[in-house]
Amino acid sequence: MTVEVAFLLVLLVVPLFYLVGTVGRLQAGAYAVTAAAREAGRAFVTAEDVSSAPARAQVAAGLVYRAHGFDPQDGGVQLSCAEAGCLTPGGSVRVDSQVSVELPLVPDFMRERLPTAVTLTASHLETVDEFRTGAP
Repeated sequence: MTVEVAFLLVLLVVPLFYLVGTVGRLQAGAYAVTAAAREAGRAFVTAEDVSSAPARAQVAAGLVYRAHGFDPQDGGVQLSCAEAGCLTPGGSVRVDSQVSVELPLVPDFMRERLPTAVTLTASHLETVDEFRTGAP
């Protein structure tokens, strides 16, 4: 009976641990991508001028990715402004963010047959403060 229990324990528990680890990593990616979009939008609309705003947004997104255990190269943000201008009071900035989550423990010989990464995306629309002054 001990052999059967040990065999079943390995057969059931190892896949369960893998599943929990994979779902946890995907959940971390989901939190990272949504927070990166939100923080990049906030950093963009609080910039002093339009020339420094994209760099602020990229840095904010990179900090969020690092805080969630991802390299900033694994993800990115794309910014788009309304027609009126990027920092026009009452305008809006759309931030699209994405992160690539590598699935853990995929052997090298399976990399050509199975997807080894999942790309997660998020969008955020940040409104520029209507009472903003002095934004060129």
